[in-house]
Amino acid sequence: MAAAARCERSDRLPCNDVYIQIVLIRRAVPGESEPNREDLAFLLERECRLGAAYAGVLVDHTQVDVEHSLRWDVLPVRIRGAKQHAKISLLAWTNHLRIIVASANLTEAGYRFNHEVAIAIDVTPQEAPLAIVADAVRFLRCLLAFVPGAEPTVPEIQRALSFLNQVERQVANWKPMRPSKNLRQHLIFTLPARDSNSATGGPGFEARGSLSDAVAKCRQRGGSPADAWIASPFFDVDHKTNVATAALCKAMARGSTRQLTFCVPAVGEPDEKALRLAAPVSLLNTPGRYSAEVSFEILPQRDSDKNARPWHAKMLALQSPEYSALLSGSSNFTQAGLGIGNRHNAEANVLTIAQRRPHAREPGQLESLWNVMIDPKYPESAEWLGTKSELDEEANAQRVPLPDGFLNAIYRAGDKRQLVFRFDLPKLPASWTVNSCGPDAAHLIDSERWKEDGGHASVELSWTPVHPPETIMVRWPEGEAFWPLNVDDPRQLPPPAELENMSADDMLLILAASDPSAALRALAKRQRADQMFDDELDSATPTDLDPLRRYDLRTTFLRRIRSRARVLAMLRQNLERPVWSKQALQWRLDGFIGVRPLAQRLARDVTQSDGQVDEALLTLADFLIVLREVNYRPADGSLPKSKVNKVFRPFLKSLILELDEQVRARRSGVGKELIACWDRMVKRCRV
Repeated sequence: MAAAARCERSDRLPCNDVYIQIVLIRRAVPGESEPNREDLAFLLERECRLGAAYAGVLVDHTQVDVEHSLRWDVLPVRIRGAKQHAKISLLAWTNHLRIIVASANLTEAGYRFNHEVAIAIDVTPQEAPLAIVADAVRFLRCLLAFVPGAEPTVPEIQRALSFLNQVERQVANWKPMRPSKNLRQHLIFTLPARDSNSATGGPGFEARGSLSDAVAKCRQRGGSPADAWIASPFFDVDHKTNVATAALCKAMARGSTRQLTFCVPAVGEPDEKALRLAAPVSLLNTPGRYSAEVSFEILPQRDSDKNARPWHAKMLALQSPEYSALLSGSSNFTQAGLGIGNRHNAEANVLTIAQRRPHAREPGQLESLWNVMIDPKYPESAEWLGTKSELDEEANAQRVPLPDGFLNAIYRAGDKRQLVFRFDLPKLPASWTVNSCGPDAAHLIDSERWKEDGGHASVELSWTPVHPPETIMVRWPEGEAFWPLNVDDPRQLPPPAELENMSADDMLLILAASDPSAALRALAKRQRADQMFDDELDSATPTDLDPLRRYDLRTTFLRRIRSRARVLAMLRQNLERPVWSKQALQWRLDGFIGVRPLAQRLARDVTQSDGQVDEALLTLADFLIVLREVNYRPADGSLPKSKVNKVFRPFLKSLILELDEQVRARRSGVGKELIACWDRMVKRCRV
C-alpha cells in the first residue's frame, strides 16, 4: 500500500468476536489454508473458526450476491439514492480491540493489487481511546437502522446489537488514553439522517458530513486550513461547477491565497505529451472563483517494480501553519462521499491531526505520504476526459436491486427445518417468484401461491434437505436479485457434508493437534488422495496376499492402544487450554469438530463394530476418563475456572448418560469384565 498506517497482525490474540462491516474473514479470524488451492481444508478451517466467534457484515444491498457461510450474518444496507460505502472493522478480543478504517473494497483487487489506505487503532485495558470506541459503536448502531426489516427481535439484528453492547461493557473499566500534545485522531463519518432507529427501537440521528466535521476538528487545533491536497480516484460528474471543491474552498482560511493540489488518475502514462486526465475540468475551473490557486499531480498506477497497482485510496490533507491533518478512509471527493448537500453515503474515515511543534516529526510523516505522486511533464496540454463513475468500484452495482418489499430471509436449522420470509406488503411487486439455488434448487413460493395462502407479511416454509440452500433468488418482471439468507440460530447448523464420513480417529487427531489448521489440511489431502486412487482396488496384487508385504507393528493391539493414549493425552492438554468466551467454550464442546461429535463417533464404533467391540469400548472408556481428568488452566483475560466448570461439568454428566444408554444396547456382545469396568468408570465420572 502506498499510503497505509502499519497494522500488525494479532494472531497471538484469541479472537472472541468479530464485527466487520466490509469484511475479509480470513484477516479477522486468521487461518492457514488457501481457498483457491485447498477448498476442503479452507472450508473446514473457516467453519471451525467462525463457530467460536461472532462475525457480521453490513454491506450495500447491491453487493450481497457473494458466497458466504451462514455462520456469519450478512446485513444488507439500503440507503435511498446513496450507498453503504464505509469500510470499518471492529475486532474484539478479551483484552484487546482493534478498529480498522480503510479504503479497500472486499475484492481481490482491493486486498491484493490496488494502492489502498488503511489505519488501525488499537485499544487495550492500559491505553484505551474510549471516544473513538464510542464513535465506532454509535456509527454501527446507526447503520443498522438502514437494514430492511431491522427490528430488535430479528435474530441477526439481535446478534449485532449484543456484540456492540458487549464491546461497550468490555471497555467500561479500561484506562482512558491520555491525549497527546502532538497527535490527535478522530473517527469522521458521513451518514444520512434518520427519524428513528428501528434496529434499536430508539431515537433517530442527524445527518453527518465528513468534510464539515473534519474542518471543525481542525479549527479546534489552530484555525482553518490554508492548503489542501486531494487524492481521489472518483469525482462528481458535473463539468461546470465542482460542488465538493466549492465547499472545500469556502471552509478554508480567508485573507490569504488558498492552495489546492488535486491528485487525479490519468489514462496512459503520465509522461505522455498528450496527457489525458480521468477527472472533470470543473476541478480546474472552480477554485478560481474562490481566490484559490490550483495545481495537479498524477496518481501512481504502478509500484516501484512497475507492476500495475491501480490507485483506489482516498485522502484529503488539510494544512495550516499550526497543524498538518490527514483525512483518510472511504470517502471519495464527491458530494455523497463528503456529505455535502442532500445526498449522503455511509462513509467512515480517520482524521489524524499533527501539531507543528519544534522537533515534531508527525507533520512530516503525514506529508511524506504525498511523495508518491507524479508531477505531469506537460500539464498545459492536458485533456480532461471526465471522471470515472463510482459504479466502477463495485462490479454488481449496476444490477437491478432487490425491491423494498422483500425484507429478510431466515433459515431455521434443527429437527424442524424452515425458511421464513418477511415482506413489506405495500412495496412488493405485482408478480414475483422465490427460488433456492444450489444442489437443492427448488421453487419455494410465488406471488400467486402467496395470495392464495392469505398474503401474510411473514411466511414459513418447510425445508426438507439437511443442509440449507446456498442462496435465495427473487425474480420479478423487471429483473432478478439475490435475497441474503441468515440463520435463526447458528448453533443448530449441521456440519458440512464433507464431514459426514470423518472417522473417530480423524476427529481425535484434529482435536489433539497442536496445530489444528495443519491437521485439517492433512485430512483434506488424505480425502483427495482416497478419491483419486484406491490402493486396495487399483493395485495389481491384493495387499492381504502380497508375500513381500512386511509385518507392520503399528497394527498390533498394544501398539494401537499406546498410540491412542498419547493422542488422548494431547487432547486433554488442548481441553485444558484457556478459552476466551462462552461461545468459544460451547464450540469446543459441541462444535461439529468438538467433544460431543467425537464421543458420538467413538460410541458408533462400539454399537456398529463387527469384530473389535472390546477395543472400541476401551477407547470410549479411556476418552471419558480423559474428560473427567481435564483440569482447566485459565490465563489472564480468559474465562475463569469457575465459569468453565459451571458449563463443563453438567455437559460431561449429560454426555456420560447419553453414551451409557448407547452402550447398553451392545452389552450382550461384550465380556463381563469389560462391562464391569465400564460401569465403574461411568459411576466415577458421574460424581
